[in-house]
Amino acid sequence: MPSMFTDLNDIQIGSVAVADGTAEALTAVEDMADYDEITWIVLFEDVDAAAVLTLAPKSNTADSTSTPTPVAISLVGGTVSGAVTAVVTTGASVITEASGNLDNLMAVVNVAKSKISARYVFLSITATVESFAIASIITIKSRAGSVPVTQSTDVASLVKSTS
Repeated sequence: MPSMFTDLNDIQIGSVAVADGTAEALTAVEDMADYDEITWIVLFEDVDAAAVLTLAPKSNTADSTSTPTPVAISLVGGTVSGAVTAVVTTGASVITEASGNLDNLMAVVNVAKSKISARYVFLSITATVESFAIASIITIKSRAGSVPVTQSTDVASLVKSTS
């Protein structure tokens, strides 16, 4: 019997709401042992005109966003698609808001384990020029080494159809 999405993927809240501002927003640190891929889904609320957002995945040898110093995960060679064009730099995706093109939409950052240099990862979001607000960030760790995956307590309700 084929496994279902929730049997193969660990779904968590990476960050709760981030109030309107320009301060760095960080997701929870995720342990990539036993997973081959991670995806962050950033659900934006209001993003002020001309805001330049940098979404930077980072790795660390410890379960920390600061010590030891995290390392940027290279996005070079990655693909970009969607209604709003992002510019991919070495360690980040940079998106510029124009005329409400990010308000109430989402940005998705997907990283393969082959790009990750350490066991722990997190996403950093910064803004220049103007402020931004985030409703939440969903984190999905995929391609689990052992299935079925036990979902975290972040999943309040899980309903699966029968096969």
